[in-house]
Amino acid sequence: MLGRTFRRLVLMLTAAALLTACQLDTEQEARAIVAPWIFLAETEQFTSEKDCTVARFAVVSQEVRRTRGPVLMTSVRAAIPLLQDGQTVAFDIPGVTPNQVSEQLMSINLFKGLGMLASFVGPGKRCMDDAFAADAYSVLMSPDTMMIYDPVTYSMVLLYKPAKTAFFMRTKS
Repeated sequence: MLGRTFRRLVLMLTAAALLTACQLDTEQEARAIVAPWIFLAETEQFTSEKDCTVARFAVVSQEVRRTRGPVLMTSVRAAIPLLQDGQTVAFDIPGVTPNQVSEQLMSINLFKGLGMLASFVGPGKRCMDDAFAADAYSVLMSPDTMMIYDPVTYSMVLLYKPAKTAFFMRTKS
């Protein structure tokens, strides 16, 4: 009897390990990445595959966290040394879309710019359904969106201020 119980326990643990191996992040892990940056409310959508994660979160505030949060930058060029040091950066440049930020970054530092671009395009191909992709693209092209980028975890947040919504995207390095 004890042997049968032990075998069932081992099978259950193996099944759980295989299921989590099929996704890059759990919802709790994704929230743990984003929570130090912005004030999260509920998760509205979550998808994770083996090499990408996307989520849409409602947010309590349109501001980034000041303590332990990303470094707030108003210039792409000034953010380059911080990104090279692996620091998380929030681009808050009035009148500039996150897409324009990524274009500027690629023209200054192609490697960092491509890393940032991969954080959006990679999950876009594999993890986003059509509705999520359309919404994320609209937010990417809006000057009312603040972009947060972590070059260490290849994580990106598009904080769309008018709707108090954050789009989280992450790709495997």
